[in-house]
Amino acid sequence: MSKYEAIFVWLAIAFYGITSALYIYAYVFKKERVIDKVIYPAAGAFLIQTAAIAARYMAVGNLPWAGDYEDGLAGSWFIMAFTLVISLRNRHLRGIGVGTIPMSLLLLGYGVMRSPQLVPMSVSLKSYWLVVHVLFAWLAFSSYVIAFGLSIMYLLKEKNPLKGAYQRFPDFPMLDDLMFKYLVFGFITDAIMIVSGAIWARNLWGNYWSWDPVETWSLVTWLTYGMAIHLRVTLGWRGRRLAWILIFALSGMIITYFGINLLVNSSLHMFNVQPN
Repeated sequence: MSKYEAIFVWLAIAFYGITSALYIYAYVFKKERVIDKVIYPAAGAFLIQTAAIAARYMAVGNLPWAGDYEDGLAGSWFIMAFTLVISLRNRHLRGIGVGTIPMSLLLLGYGVMRSPQLVPMSVSLKSYWLVVHVLFAWLAFSSYVIAFGLSIMYLLKEKNPLKGAYQRFPDFPMLDDLMFKYLVFGFITDAIMIVSGAIWARNLWGNYWSWDPVETWSLVTWLTYGMAIHLRVTLGWRGRRLAWILIFALSGMIITYFGINLLVNSSLHMFNVQPN
């Protein structure tokens, strides 16, 4: 990392840590006002993280598209962007940060611990298809994380329907509807991610599909979310059932995006940016 990027990243991590702690405190002690206000320091952390991305772009000449650190930097940024748009449009949904902001903190922290060095992207990775692939990957991941946060809100409200801050959550039908909408949005963008990745792989490796561990887990996760849609549409699985599916299904995305590189050393996707 460059000097300024490092300053901005660690400031963002500090702010995300503080806001995560405030969310947990607010839920445990039923502090409604804290939930209402904590979104503002979270917005400040998001702006600081945006400055970190700008500093990295100025140092290496490309946006964060590849490598564990850049995955964590971009992924947490997209999750926070979704969170802020939702929270600022509807104050009753500000409680969603209890799931999404800690996730952003963990992703960014994971990236910093992996490969934050300043190295230009290799020529082989410079492709418009890579941009499409990564963009829709993060749109899908962020949408699934939002569905995860909404699911937590649903379960908390179900356990505490008339207590403190939980009274201000949207009603159950609205939460259920939003969970399903973000599930569908994530499923569609996930499909575009897989298809664009296959096209890019054909140009890079000579095959559309290689049953690489990342590819395989990506497909399994996509099918899992597809099953959730099927269960909702055909069998009427709503509310608590859908919420638990969305909470557990996120583990597949985490394994796909981050777990593979920790557990195996033979994936085609284990490229960090390298010198030209």
